[in-house]
Parts: sequence; structure tokens; C-alpha cells
Amino acid sequence: MGIFEEGRTDCVKALLKPAERVLKQGIDIQVEDFERRQKLWNQVKEAYDRYLDGECGEFLRDLDLHFRSKFEGALAVLAWSFWKNEESYPPAKRKYRDREVEAVERVLRYNVFEIYTTDDVMTKILHRDSNILGLLREYKAVNRWLDEVLNDPEVKLPLRHFLKGKWASYKGKIEEAMNEANRRFDWFEDLLSAVGEEESVIEKTYQKEIIRKDQEIKRREEEIEQLQNAMAEMLREFEREREEIAKRVTAAKEEEIERLRQEKEELQRRFEGEKARLVEEISRMKDEEAQRKLREELEKAERQMMSQVAAMEDEIRRRELQLKQKEMELKRRELELQQKEDEVSKKIRKVMELAGKAEKGSRFVRRDEAKIMEMNFAGRMKGKFKDDLKLLGKTFKVEGVEERGTFDKTPFARKLSERDLKNVPDNTMVEVHLREKKLLGKKESLVVKALFYGRPERYADVGFDTDPVELADVNALLVDARNEAKDGRVVLLVASPTGFEKRIRDYVNSNDFHRNFISENVSLALLDLESGELIYNPHDEYAKAFEPFLRLERDEEKMAKVRGFIEERIKTRGYVRLEDASGEFPEDLVKKAFQELAREKGYATKFIDGVGYVLVKEGFI
Repeated sequence: MGIFEEGRTDCVKALLKPAERVLKQGIDIQVEDFERRQKLWNQVKEAYDRYLDGECGEFLRDLDLHFRSKFEGALAVLAWSFWKNEESYPPAKRKYRDREVEAVERVLRYNVFEIYTTDDVMTKILHRDSNILGLLREYKAVNRWLDEVLNDPEVKLPLRHFLKGKWASYKGKIEEAMNEANRRFDWFEDLLSAVGEEESVIEKTYQKEIIRKDQEIKRREEEIEQLQNAMAEMLREFEREREEIAKRVTAAKEEEIERLRQEKEELQRRFEGEKARLVEEISRMKDEEAQRKLREELEKAERQMMSQVAAMEDEIRRRELQLKQKEMELKRRELELQQKEDEVSKKIRKVMELAGKAEKGSRFVRRDEAKIMEMNFAGRMKGKFKDDLKLLGKTFKVEGVEERGTFDKTPFARKLSERDLKNVPDNTMVEVHLREKKLLGKKESLVVKALFYGRPERYADVGFDTDPVELADVNALLVDARNEAKDGRVVLLVASPTGFEKRIRDYVNSNDFHRNFISENVSLALLDLESGELIYNPHDEYAKAFEPFLRLERDEEKMAKVRGFIEERIKTRGYVRLEDASGEFPEDLVKKAFQELAREKGYATKFIDGVGYVLVKEGFI
């Protein structure tokens, strides 16, 4: 670009078109609709920004100032139109101060001199035209005031340039007309001689009018702001209550749904009432443009509210459907559970009817449970026989304690894993040799055989046992004990994880048993490891003396809770499954409670395929 070359004027002409359109109309722009003037403001402002951004290139300073003055002048005229019509338009309010808008007002009032010639003005003066005479009276005051504005650095330079050029175009014609009037009409100078007195009145009146308009605009802006705040608060309150209803809908029960729907409708009614109040207040406003804007905002708020109300109704319906589906699912599950319950009851009745009072299958002990019982029993026995013992008024010294397994598990080594094989009980025997401590006379010897007795082959084959120890098993143990009792008394303590048949208890308690075995130097005590029941002949003083060594510890408080739970369940259904109660309490306590209740109340315990281990109330069949 050469040193004297400038930017592209054709580009500037294109950008200036909306500004030229405004300047061509001048103060007549005030009659345009608000939307049209708002659109023109945006067009001029955008074009001005593009110019300032250098879209058309660089121009010499004077030419650049000339172009900018047109943009600035057009925007100032539009700002004046908003002020003149007492319309609230924040972009114009922010850009131009009151002094700048007032300058546009004062200069453009003289636009009549754009169309009148000097002769036209002489004719108007001759006919004493009030408009022309008023402008001529104010001229000197306006000229002085405008000089101050043009020297004010706070007024935008391009706007001062615009005002200066516009005023200069009027000023020459005004002074020429005034000089010619003084020459032609000797009364004209007298007419204007009162200017000094009137100037202050006119200036004050003008200033009052400016203040009045500013106050009116401010009042309307405050009124608009209050209505906008009222709408915003109405929406906020609606949103708060809507969120509260939405939260309650999420967790609502079926009986609450209708109440929430009523609350939703009440919220909508309150909104409509508040909207009607705002519509009435808006309709009382004099500013039609403000009315239109506020109505648009209110309609937007109403659309937003209606959308949220519809969403709320959808959420309520969704929750209602969800609750109905859940109710149907619960009923379906209840029906399934009832069907299963009926099947279980039917199976229990059938098994109990076939089994009658048979004790087979009345227990349920798993392999690992039996192993734990065995280890606990053996450990307790060895712990009991560490020190000297006082029995039957005598003191016995422990001469030896031996622990050994009595069952050979090797046949199952290939069938079971190493872990499972170790969990199969060994039918451990703890054998204790006791000898009376005294200085003189024959010393009594006792051999205590504490035997854990289960069916290891069943634990190895199927992993559990369900049958109590039979009389034949106890007979075989007694035969062995009697054969070993030739050199002194043998006290046989047998512990069973599955308990003992009832006829064993009857047999052990009989006089025949007492006569047969006490005379054979054999004493017998049987311990049900599951129920804690201890069986021995009441006439056998040796077996009775060993009771403290066998009796299992019992937590009365826990057992009372377990029994209470089981008895409550058995009242309603007639039976209780082990799994029903073991979900609430330790399984060993539940089994113990099963046995106690069976013994005390005549209930029956039974292991049933497909059902599990159950306690059945008498008369359930």
C-alpha cells in the first residue's frame, strides 16, 4: 500500500448503510417501532465494530474520524429515540451519558433549518411563527452550552465531531437569518432583547424536562425490574415445590400417589393465580414495548411451568405404574412362596406319615461339623484329666492319658480329597488311667474311656449323617468295655454327634442295666453332643461322679432367644426348617434348640430330601 493510499471506501460505504439510514431520518426515527430501532442499533453497532476491527483497511486520521462520527452519530440518535420515548434499552443507556443524549436532542431540534431558506425564515419571523422564534431565542444559550460539550473530553470524540458538523450546518443559516431580520425589522432586536431573561427560564424548563424524563425512565425500569423479579421468584417457588414433590414421588407409597397428584394440581393453580396477577399489573403499564417484553417473558415462564408440570405428571404416572408392577411382582412372589410352602408342607406330611415315630433320619450333622465336635470333645477330655481328681470322696492320680483314633480311614483315601479325608471323624478315644492315692490298703484303679462315636463311613460316603446311635452300637461298646474291666472298673463315656435312640435311654435307666453292668465293673455315660443331653443310670455312682467332666456349657440367654424364635415360627406353620433359623442364629444353637424342644414338647426332628432338616410340631400330619 502506498503512503498516500487509504482503505477501501466502497467497503466503508457498505458498512455505513444502516448508519446513513438512521441519520437520514434524524429525530423522525423516534416514530419507528421499538423492534425496528433495536434492529437498527444492532446493525449499526455490528458494522461499527467491523470497521474498528479494520475490515475496510486503514484511513487517514481526518477521514477515519469522519467515518466514525457517522457511526457514533447514528447510535446516539437511536439512543436519543429510546430516551425520548421513555423506553428502557440498557445497551443505549450504558453507551451514552445523559449529557450526550441531551446534546443530540438540542442540536437536532434545529433540523428545520435543513429545509428552510433565509427567505422562508424571514417569512416565518414576519408572521411571528412561535416555533422559529423559540429556536432563535434559545440559539445563543444552546450555542454556548454546545461549545462546552464540544470541549468536554468525557464526550466521545467521534460524537463531538458529528455534533459539530451538524450544528455548523445549522449555525450559518441561523445567523444569516438573524442578521437579515435585524436589518429588515426594527422590532426584531427588541423581540430578542428579552432573551437573556428568558434563557434561564427556558434552560431550567429544559433541564426539568430532562430530569422528568430520566426519572420516568428510571421509574419504569424499576417497575419492569420488580415485575421481572416477581416472575423469577414465582418460578423459583414453583421449582422448589416441584423438586419437593419430585423427591416424594420417588419414594412414594401407593396410597400417597393421589395426594401428590392433588398437590401438583394445587401448585399449578397457584402458578396460574400468580400469573393472572402479574398480567393485570403489566396491563396497567403505559410503556407498550415494556408490556410486550414482559408478556413474552411471562409466556416463556408459563411454557416452562407447563413443561415441568407435564414432566411431573409423567413421573407420578411412572411411579404409579412402578408401584403396581412391584405389587404384582410381590403377589407373584407370594404365590410362588406359598406354592413352595405348600409343596414343602406336603412333603413333610408325607414323610412324617410314612416314618411315624421312627427316629431314623431325625438328625442332620455334616462331615465338617462332626469333625469339629470330635476335636472339641477330645480336647475337653484331655483338659479335664490333667491334675488329681476327687471322686466319691477319694483322690485319684492321673497316671496316663492316651489319645488315638479307632477308625481306619485309609479305604476312603482314593475317594476323597485330602481336605475332605481329614474332615472325616476318626472316632477318637481318649483313654485315662487313674489310680487312688492313699498310703495304706489296696489302691483302686479306674480306666476312663472317653470315646467320640459316629459313623465315619457315612461322612466319607455322603458327607453327613442323619441317624442317632442305635442300641446295637452301644451294646457292642459295652461288650468291649466289660472284657477290659477284669482288673478294675472301666468308666465308658460315649459322645455322639447325632444323639442316641430313645430305647437306649430307657435301657440305660433300667434296673436290669444297673444290675448287669455295675456288677461287671462297667459304668456308662452317654453324651448327645448336639443337644447337650447326658444319659446315665441314676443308680451308678461312678457315672454320676463323672457328670461334671461331660456336661456341656450352655448360654441360657442365647438359647432362650433361639427357642423363642423357633416356637414363634412353628406356631404359624407347624414346622421350622434349619435354614430358616440358622440365618438368624448360630446353627449349632439352633440344632440344640431343636433337640430340646423335641424332647420337652414332643416335636419331631427329621431330615427330608429337598426340604432339609426340620422341626415338626406334633399333629402336623
